Order: sequence, then C-alpha cells, then structure tokens
Amino acid sequence: MAEAVNDVQALTVLYDLALTIGSEVTVEALLSRTLQRFLYHTGFPAGIIYSSLPGAASSALPEVRLEAAVGNYALIKRTGEAMPLPAALVDTAPMLAELPDALAVLPARRPYRHVLRLPIPDFGAALLLSPEAPRSALPLTELFVPIMSRLATAITLCQHVRERTAALQQANAELEAFAYSVSHDLRAPLRAIDGFSQILIEDHAAALDGEARRLLDQVRANTVRMNRLIDDMLSFSRMARREMAAMPVDMTGLAREAAAEAQAGAAGRSLRFEIGELPATHGDRDMLRQVLVNLLANAVKFTRTRAEAVIEVGGAAAIDGSTYYVKDNGVGFDMAYAGKLFGVFERLHAQKDYEGTGIGLAIVKRIVMRHGGRVWAEGREGEGAAFHFFLPRG
Repeated sequence: MAEAVNDVQALTVLYDLALTIGSEVTVEALLSRTLQRFLYHTGFPAGIIYSSLPGAASSALPEVRLEAAVGNYALIKRTGEAMPLPAALVDTAPMLAELPDALAVLPARRPYRHVLRLPIPDFGAALLLSPEAPRSALPLTELFVPIMSRLATAITLCQHVRERTAALQQANAELEAFAYSVSHDLRAPLRAIDGFSQILIEDHAAALDGEARRLLDQVRANTVRMNRLIDDMLSFSRMARREMAAMPVDMTGLAREAAAEAQAGAAGRSLRFEIGELPATHGDRDMLRQVLVNLLANAVKFTRTRAEAVIEVGGAAAIDGSTYYVKDNGVGFDMAYAGKLFGVFERLHAQKDYEGTGIGLAIVKRIVMRHGGRVWAEGREGEGAAFHFFLPRG
C-alpha cells in the first residue's frame, strides 16, 4: 500500500514540475521557479542551477556560471557570476551522496554535506544542498532525472525567444528612429510647397484661371493632410519611445475630459455622451487619456450621419484587471475586417467620406499593449461599433 501511495506522490510531483516548466517564458524565471519546486518536493533547504563554461571541465576546480540560487543569501548574491565548484560536483551523471569536504567553496553556516545532482543535458546541472540527509520517501535520483530533458528543451526554447525578442526590439527601435527622422525631414519640403503655392495664389491671381486656382487649392489641402499625417506618425513613434509614469488613474475623470474635448471639436452637432462610473486603474495617465481621446474622436467621426450621436463609455472591474468600452450608434463596420482596424494606415472607409490618417486606433493599441493589455472591436454595418480595451491590475 505504501508503494502505491509513493507512486501517486511521484506522479503528482512530476505533474507539478511539468506545469512549472511549461508555464515560464524567460530563462531566469524558468530556472528560478523550477529550482524552488525541486526544493519544495525534496525537502532540501538550498540549491543552485549552474551552466557549464567552455574549457572548464579539465580543471581540478572548474568554473561554472551560477544561473539560479535559492535558500542561501551568499549564493543568491552571486547569481549571474562565474564561480568555482569542486570537480566532483561538475559531472554529467546524476548523484545523491554525502561529500563531507566537497562543498567548502559554497558558504553556509553548516556545511552542505548532502548533495542531489540532477544534470540538465547540454546546459549544466541542478544541485540541491543540505547539511543533513534528506528525509523524502521519493526515489529522488530516479524520479527527477527524466524531467531534466524537458527542462533542457524549455531552456533552449526560452533562449530562442529571448534572442528573437532582442532582434525584434532592435529592428523596431531602428524603424522607430527612421520614422521619426523621416517625419522631421519631410516638414521642410512641405513648408516650401505650401509657401510657394500661397505666393502663386496671392501674387499671381490675375494670371490664374479658375482651374489653376482649384489645383493650387488641392495642393495646399494635401500639404495640410500630409502635415497631419506626419504629426500622427510622430505621435505613434513617441508612444514607443517615451517613458511611462505609472500612477493611480481616475478613468471616469479621464473619460469626462475626453468627452468635453470631443464635444468642443464638433460644434453644431447633436452629441450625447453617456459616461458611467469606470473602475480606476494604474498606469500612465497621459497615455490612457490619449486612448480615450482617440476612441471618442473616432466615435464622433463615424456618427456624423446620425441626427443625434449617442456615445457610451463604460467599464467593469474583474479580479485580474478592468475592461473598458466606447460604444456608438454610427455607421459600424463589417466584422470580417475587424482585424485591420488597429493597423497603421488601415482604413475601412474612403478618405473622401471620413477624414483621418489611419493611425489613431494604432496608437490606442500601442498604448494599451505597453500597459500589458489588449484591444478588440465589435460592430455591424449601419448599427454602430464598440471598441474595448483591457488593462491588467497594476
């Protein structure tokens, strides 16, 4: 009966470790969390995970890189550093043994004489340390060795993710810098085009027929639109570059401010804003204000054909965060194209019908994602639209 209980316990331990290994996405978190679970299940008070360094195996006191440490402050302080280990510990075979003098290089009030070594293929090993013999009824060496291959695979995947993330971040940073530079450089020729067009209209009006004046007006109108596009590109770029100043944010107050701004920009229209009590959140106040300003401006624009525009702002709190929405009774959209709404320069309606540069909702998405949240939209043609965003609890 005791053997059956041990089998159940062993399966429970392996299941817990498999879940732990599969749930982490960074190498640091993966190793630290896995080491904590090893110690919990075995009863060892301290442990380390190290990675092998090239050329160290032939030394009597080879150096390894300390990747994670739990249970000993002196070891924890050395995480990320190279450190010497006795050659008897730097091996590729699993081991559960008492080694009286082998761990003198590891500082502790009582020497760590008992060691469980669990090799991690093509990486290094986990060493679980104790001044006393472990009292676990589990078959420690046989139980944990099979899970180490899975840990090695997870480490490799996390390293690939880290490398690709770093490459992507570098590419994005270069793209942001390029967009910022190009946007600035475009302003000078645009000012020249606009200025010379204005000179032609004012100083040579008598020599221009109606068609020529119409074409010059079109040139000037397009320079204004291009300037607006540059402004929006710069805003989009800044949202990735600026530092976030996190603080408690009154979302109801922000929504009322954004509604007042939208109302002032739509003089003569019949607009009705219905703003509920929104759950407070934690984030960058100016950025979150921009989210609401852009969503309300979008709602005002696409309710232009309605005799009375009704724009509702609401939200609800949950355990993991809060969800907010801006809903309108405007022209709506076909859900088949919902995935394009938050892309840069993406438009579902013609420029001649609804002005804009196609960047406003992309800025909304970027800000929300920088807060660790997500955005989505729902709508139906002719029946309005609702834009939602979720912000995790700070």
